[in-house]
Amino acid sequence: MILKKKIIAIILARSGSKRLKFKNIKIFNGKPLFVWSMISANKSRYIDQIYLSTDSKKINELANKNGFKSNQLRNKKLSLDQTSSSEVIFDILSKIQTKFDYFILLQPTSPLRSIRDIDFAIKKTIHNNYNSLISVNSINNKVNGAIYIQKINYFMKNKKFKYKNTFLYKMPQQRSIDIDTKEDFEKALKINC
Repeated sequence: MILKKKIIAIILARSGSKRLKFKNIKIFNGKPLFVWSMISANKSRYIDQIYLSTDSKKINELANKNGFKSNQLRNKKLSLDQTSSSEVIFDILSKIQTKFDYFILLQPTSPLRSIRDIDFAIKKTIHNNYNSLISVNSINNKVNGAIYIQKINYFMKNKKFKYKNTFLYKMPQQRSIDIDTKEDFEKALKINC
């Protein structure tokens, strides 16, 4: 919690992936890729709860083995290739019982994002009362997929991540790798060594 604002971290770890098969459970620096997002969320000073959304029993089991609570498996209708992240998040936020003010989406494919990145982005959002923040590569300002933060009531009305007034949080190029291919995975491993 920060300035009395409650924050839920959402980690989406579907079993299927097109370009790099089973990427969310590929071993990265000794742990399944998705687990690093859970570890980062757990170490944040401001995140109050972590919600793992997956359609895979194996991913839930791996979460439990690494000390994290798993949630009910995601509906198959929300686990298709064409299902958007915003659809899944809308479903999660519609069902959770606890009231939160903000959510932060931490995609498993950004294992090089630091805890400092997470906490600095949260502070920036809360202190400036931003409706929406997205992390970008500082070299080209392209969305890097590492951090998405949004006021929940704002998201529930609009159901999207980026708006004209979205604040862009710049991250160094080295920490901006978004793993979608084997080449991305190998590049991230080399940087992490």
